[in-house]
Amino acid sequence: MNDTLHRTDTLNPRKDVIGGKQKQHWVEFQLLDEQGDPLANMPYRAVNDATRTGFATEYAGQSDAQGVIRLDGLHPIPITLLMTVKPFAEQLQTRRLRALRPEPPRPAIGDNSPLHGPQSPGFSPIEKQAREAGYGYHYLRIGQLCDEKPVFDPPLADPNQLPVFHFPDKNFSGFTVAYEALNRRHVLEVCPYRAWSLVLHHQPEYSIANAYNLGLMSTLSYSVVAQEMLKKRPGTDPSTVSGSVEEFFYRQCLDLSRSPVIIDVPALVVDVPFDQRYTTAVMLDSSAAEVPPGEAGIPWHIIKNTQLFYCVNATQVVVAWRGTQEPMDWVTDALYRPMPTDGSGCDLKSACTPLTDAGSVHYGFLHSFEVAKKLFPQRFEDMQTELVDKDLFICGHSLGGALALIHSAELKDRNPMLYTYGMPRTFTAKALERLKAVTHFRHVNDADTITSLPPEAALDNWLYGVLGPLGSTLGYTWSVGQLVAGKIVSFGDPYWHHGKIAMFYRADQHVETRGSNSPAARGKEGLGAPYHTTVLKRLPHRTRIYLVPSLSDEFSRFAHEDQKILIRSLNRENLADLFPSHTNPERSTSRTNPMDHLMKAAYLPFLHNQLLELIDPERPLKRKEDRVKFEEQMHTLGVPETERHRNQQFLALQTLLPMALRATEELEGGPEALKRFVRKREFGVMIEITQARSNPSGRHSEPSASIAGETLNS
Repeated sequence: MNDTLHRTDTLNPRKDVIGGKQKQHWVEFQLLDEQGDPLANMPYRAVNDATRTGFATEYAGQSDAQGVIRLDGLHPIPITLLMTVKPFAEQLQTRRLRALRPEPPRPAIGDNSPLHGPQSPGFSPIEKQAREAGYGYHYLRIGQLCDEKPVFDPPLADPNQLPVFHFPDKNFSGFTVAYEALNRRHVLEVCPYRAWSLVLHHQPEYSIANAYNLGLMSTLSYSVVAQEMLKKRPGTDPSTVSGSVEEFFYRQCLDLSRSPVIIDVPALVVDVPFDQRYTTAVMLDSSAAEVPPGEAGIPWHIIKNTQLFYCVNATQVVVAWRGTQEPMDWVTDALYRPMPTDGSGCDLKSACTPLTDAGSVHYGFLHSFEVAKKLFPQRFEDMQTELVDKDLFICGHSLGGALALIHSAELKDRNPMLYTYGMPRTFTAKALERLKAVTHFRHVNDADTITSLPPEAALDNWLYGVLGPLGSTLGYTWSVGQLVAGKIVSFGDPYWHHGKIAMFYRADQHVETRGSNSPAARGKEGLGAPYHTTVLKRLPHRTRIYLVPSLSDEFSRFAHEDQKILIRSLNRENLADLFPSHTNPERSTSRTNPMDHLMKAAYLPFLHNQLLELIDPERPLKRKEDRVKFEEQMHTLGVPETERHRNQQFLALQTLLPMALRATEELEGGPEALKRFVRKREFGVMIEITQARSNPSGRHSEPSASIAGETLNS
């Protein structure tokens, strides 16, 4: 000031004060996506208290070719950046996610802490580069930068409930830099505006991604705990209930900080534009449905036991049917009586769905399917509507596999891709002739006895026709008696299996050894036979082999030259004998274990571990060590030639499995999806289940860092 005696108080408020020129400030924002590519030509505006009061003009413009926004002439007060929502959202939908995610821990059940927090520091390579250059760094989502709510197409189910991951700020306040952080560049890494979608391939060839993800969906269909919780708490938002179908598709598939999981097991997912997210996820539980008018005379309390869900996004419709859940589903499974597939003979007061013009279908399975259709007619109509210009995938485990096959038969003109797990026989031979066009891969765990039911026999015997309500039970008993008497030669119209097999085979090897010298063990060749018998003794090394015979098609578009050479070396006649059509191959053991049928404890762990091995072939895994030891053991003297030849063929099929991954490797975003899947992570419940099964002592085993579901019982 020029007057050092001036007092700045109320005594003389009119005194003029002369100061020097005020210091000018600046700030730079650089907008980058997760790949480090700039977000160029993005319209913005910037505001502070000076612009709000009209003292300064509001800043506006576009980011430059490097994604940089520079603001000069700033007052030393906080400044807020706001991006124009429409072009910003459109551009962010086209950008791809970085392969690896921070994977923050999920809040435990009952934990009310926020689902999404700040990104883990030091995780992003863009952060490292920014800090090394002396810049500020911030990881942001679209809702923390855009100036208003975007237009959602398709619209949200609840317009007032914005997806919390992308839109954590309901007020759209923008990104603010404190005045102390001016005179500096700030790198803003912006998460792409995307959603997770299951990796699924609509193709006639076998896909390990399909097998795994549709296996997960079959597991999700058993979300009983979540459904029971929703029944006890009417009005609860299903998307907030951990383990529910809605929670998986409406919350997890919109949470880009981590991979979606089911029972702690990750889904194989690819990121898609947000507008292509899952917009429909509906669980249909017949036990909770109202009985239709005019149907009160039907014994719904017995047959209302069908559950399924379906989900829809811009390119997919996925339908998953739930499998057997005691005690009521035992009734469904036991009703083996064949019913005509042409829609006649239904006893639900109306005709059944016509499936084929010949053959028969399992009575109990057909009625479970019809119950669902009659209880949820609008939902099934909606499913049909959604199929326009979308790929259809259907799956199920056990009873759910049978229902999935019936559903595929109904929708055969829609070209469904069907993957089933541990399913029983469902149709008779004549019906299967009409269903050859349905692409179906049927997974069989070696010792799973459910896949051998109903017996491969003509069950439509005379008892069904003359004994009324007892016909189903006694007719089944008659047929089982036939089966026990010896291997039945197919006659009449027997139950057969549909689809191409994918088998988890438990391979053994034996050597021939001399048995008893007792005359009582004299051979059948006559008096000149030696006083001993020859027995097979099992060798110590066993292994599990993933067998997909259809991969041996030498015309496969996924076969590399070395694989074509291997395919040509396979004995085609021998493979046809080992994998006869419409039935199961000979199993390696007569041992039965109910655990071999479970989705969580048997099928899903084996699928997971095989996928892990294919994606990361250099990773040391016990399953690979077992195969190496088994192959070395094949050269042991005394191993029967037929057994050696069979195992050589099986091991050759195992080496063809990388072909089943090729469609995913060639998919846009597929390599990133695979990289996410193989990251090291801790597993929970599934390990405890599978280890409890494989521990012969019955004592508890500590969880490890990989699924142990393929450990073998001796």
